[in-house]
Amino acid sequence: MAEKGAFHEIYVRAAGAVAFVAIIDAKGDEGIGSAFHIGDGIFVTARHVIDGVTIKEIATTKSAHLNEEAGGKAIPPRRLEIVDGPHFGPDGLDVAVFRVDLGTTPLPAITVSQHTDYSLGENDLVLSDILVVGYPPIPFTTVPSQVVTLGQINALVRVRHSPVLHFIASAMPRGGFSGGVVLDRSGVALALVTESLGLSDMPVETGYMSLLSIEPVMDLAAEKFGFGAHGGYPGRYTETLFAVKFLDPSSRSLSSFIYDASLYVYDDDRDVFVEINCADEALLAEAVSMFHAITPLTRHDVIDGSVLYTPEENPSAELLIEGGEAVAALFERSGYKRMAMERSQWQLKSKR
Repeated sequence: MAEKGAFHEIYVRAAGAVAFVAIIDAKGDEGIGSAFHIGDGIFVTARHVIDGVTIKEIATTKSAHLNEEAGGKAIPPRRLEIVDGPHFGPDGLDVAVFRVDLGTTPLPAITVSQHTDYSLGENDLVLSDILVVGYPPIPFTTVPSQVVTLGQINALVRVRHSPVLHFIASAMPRGGFSGGVVLDRSGVALALVTESLGLSDMPVETGYMSLLSIEPVMDLAAEKFGFGAHGGYPGRYTETLFAVKFLDPSSRSLSSFIYDASLYVYDDDRDVFVEINCADEALLAEAVSMFHAITPLTRHDVIDGSVLYTPEENPSAELLIEGGEAVAALFERSGYKRMAMERSQWQLKSKR
């Protein structure tokens, strides 16, 4: 575990970018959750924090420390008003984004990790030190108080009710942490707090703290607000245009990180290639034929034994994604389960 001092500066920089969300639910009971700023007035939270409730107040409680380029001064806590949203992710994804009007007063932004489920291996991030920031209610306090705790990532897991990786953390789960940010040692957001994994009759504090991988946050913010981590392009900047990994449930694999089929489409605006793998040779041939029918491919046998395909023409990113989606749908019709996916938005900038 990292020493406390190693994370203190990271916490000070991030504290002013984390807000509480006070709500009133359908029963009239008051509750609280957390949200954090990723830039351009865009905040992230867990969907269950703000879906189907009345938002009573959103506010920060810590001074925001600006960098030297932004004046280097401390901005006092402030109340915030939603001007766009909230927008929710697809069913099964406990994530929401909304935008506030910051006016002429800047607010620090927390950098979002560029990792994806597709890029993570079974042992990546395990035992990584993390910092969790949020607003679990503290009895007898007069105003919402920000709480920060250290922890480690103990496991990468897939849960039945979500298509995205979850990280199990060593920190104690508490109500109010939901929607809070999870930072690595460089101050980058790896995940957000979503739930306590335990049996229904167990107290929240006795379950595992479950963290939702930050990937769907980037995708949702890119879709709804054109948010991008690099320049003016939406989404993450990566040469991976479209990629999917699949599991054949009939294989009864003991690991959800052992894949039976995969598709990878690379496009950096100069070079393009496609890689399709599947243990079922007949299904593999059908997949290649399907992609070829959408945009013709030329096969290349690589020295290491792998096979790559390059388009014979210069297809658009949209056409390449169409071919990728068609192959993905073929695998799913054949009983394969989509386990991890990555797609880029910046190559589609011409449509925005």
